[in-house]
This record gives sequence, structure tokens and C-alpha cells, in this order.
Amino acid sequence: MSETITALDLFAGTGWGVACQRLGIREMGVEIMPEAIATRDANGMATIYRDVWDGLEGKFHVPNYQLLIASPPCQTFSLAGKGSGRAALNEVLEAIELHAYKDPTQLREFGEKHDPRTALVLAPLAHVWRDRPEYVAFEQVPTVLPVWEACADVMREWGYSVDVAVLNAEQYGVPQTRKRAILVGRLNGEAKLPTPTHSRYYSNKPEKLDCGVKKWVSIAEALGWTTEEAEGSTYTGNNKLAHQAVRTLDQPAPTVTAGHDSGNRGFIDSDGQFFRATAEQVSALQSYPTVLRSNYGTGGDASKRGERTIDQPAPTLTSKADRNKWDGQTALSQDEAATLQTYEKPFEWVGPKTKTFLQIGNAVPPLLAQAVLTALTEVAA
Repeated sequence: MSETITALDLFAGTGWGVACQRLGIREMGVEIMPEAIATRDANGMATIYRDVWDGLEGKFHVPNYQLLIASPPCQTFSLAGKGSGRAALNEVLEAIELHAYKDPTQLREFGEKHDPRTALVLAPLAHVWRDRPEYVAFEQVPTVLPVWEACADVMREWGYSVDVAVLNAEQYGVPQTRKRAILVGRLNGEAKLPTPTHSRYYSNKPEKLDCGVKKWVSIAEALGWTTEEAEGSTYTGNNKLAHQAVRTLDQPAPTVTAGHDSGNRGFIDSDGQFFRATAEQVSALQSYPTVLRSNYGTGGDASKRGERTIDQPAPTLTSKADRNKWDGQTALSQDEAATLQTYEKPFEWVGPKTKTFLQIGNAVPPLLAQAVLTALTEVAA
């Protein structure tokens, strides 16, 4: 970017803020949670006011900005929540058709009738209507995609180029299978979503990889439980040696990496026979845990708690990520959760444990946010 872009970041948290710092974008945050504000302060992020309604209703003068970022509350729309937003989805779409976003009072009344957090999903569109920023980036859970598509239709009438899709975070280097509905808009130029740099993770067929991109990043790779030195014990698919650095069972193991399950890593027994290493065997060699058990159920079913081995991407981290268990026993730590969300050290978190995990779990993974903003603001050749 040839010149500094100023961003207004609604419902800021820290994920988009970290991405802005990495890209040299001047971010002005709007955040109501005291602990999140303190975390922002501790990491050099400016919070200009607290309540989104204050800026929308004219109680706070919003400085000029070129980029609008918004990740409104997702609890009512999330599969992990009670779902009042999903139940009110038709009403939200109706509110767009009735142009409720043009009148903050009308939007407030909609929230009082349904759920204040559900109404806030339209606050970003109200800002676009009023301020017409050059660039727009919205993020929410996948169930909000119809709302973003309706917003896109409206924005196109105002002259915006808009693109909307559900993105898989692991396709942008995030070591976690997190899906998010993303809307990007641009007034002058074509709005583009980022091109994947990594393969999608196929839970029913983990060995499947997309062509032309990198493999997804595993839990072990992200947490530093791996090293490239293990390439000395690599085998081809038909079990022929690709390198000669082989260890038998009566020798110390070579350095172990997260790639042991890629179909070509294992051990040689005393008869010279190759056998594939399991996650449990590698874990025993490294004294690392084997499996990360999710704190929430697949498809909203609490009885179907997902599990991932350390050589796979993590399941989606939520605000209760501390309930994720290593091997069903030890809780995921704050530092581990932050790393799996692609926060880099040093990063200072402020607040008690519950508030810290709330901040981490609710955040947009900075690496995903960085990819979105880079594609959106790039200068056409």
C-alpha cells in the first residue's frame, strides 16, 4: 500500500487490529469490553470509543476513515449458541428490505423486539450507508451468509464492487478449521477475496490435499512440536527409502515431526520391515499429547465432541477454548489457544482466565484477517 489507510474497526477485539498492525493500516477500534480495551492498550491499539451505537447515533464524532471493518456479535447466530438470531433471520432480511439501517432508532427498536446483538449485525451496513468508506470488510459465522448477501445487493446499488463467501481459515495458514462468512466491498476497483495458500482440510479424508497449494498447518507445527530435521526418515508411498537416515527399534528415534502420518513416515523393525508410526507412538517419543478434544459438539450436538490428533489442524476454538482437553485430561493453555488463533508472541492478554479465553475465542484469526485485508486493499497492476 503506497499510502496509509485509516480503518474504523467496529466490535474490534484484537484480531483485525493485529492484522492492521502487520499491514501498516492505522486502526481505530470501537470496543465495549473493558478487558479487551485493556488488552488493546497493552498491545498498542487505539480504542476511540466504546459503544457502536454512540458513533451510529451521533453521540461520538467518528473521524474520517477509508476502511470499515466489522465483526458484530455472533452468539445468537452461532451453532454453539441458543440460536435466536437464526430464528430471526427472516426478520433481519426484512429489516434490510425496509431500509432499517438508514435509521438508528428503527434499528434499535428492531433489537428490542428480537435481540440487541441480532440488531447489531446490521450496524455495519448503517455505517456504509452513512459514511461510504472506500473499503469494507465484514466477518461473522457462516449462518450469517444470507445477511451478508443481502447487504451485498444493497451495496452494489450504491456503486460498490462486493464479494461474499464462507472462507475456511486453514486455507490461509491458520492451524484450525474455522469457517467464517466474509463480505468485502470496494468503491473504486474490484473487491476480491483472498486466494487460498493452503489446502482445505477434509475431515472425512485427511490425506486428501488440494493441488497447487501448501498443506494445511497442523497443531504440532503451529505449537513448535516439530522440526525439519525429521526429513531424514522419509519414505516414498511404496515404502522405499527416500533418504538413508534410518533408525531401528533399538536406537534412539530421529527427530519427530507432525508429518509422521502423511503416509510415508515410520520405523524399521529388527527384521528390516517398515511400519507406519501412529500419533500415539510419536507422542510417546516426544512426550507431547496426542489428541485435542473439542469443547463443543459437531453440528451443535454436544454428544459428538470432535477430536483431532496433533498432526491435524485444531477444531474451531470458541470463547470456552480452555475446555478443550489434551488427551481428555489437560486443558488447552492460554498461550496454546492464542498461537492456534495465529497470535504471535509477545502478545499481552489482560483479564482473568474466562475473559482472556473469551477474547481469544471471539477473535478473527489475525492471519485470516491479514489475507482478507491484503486482497481487498491491493493496488491493481
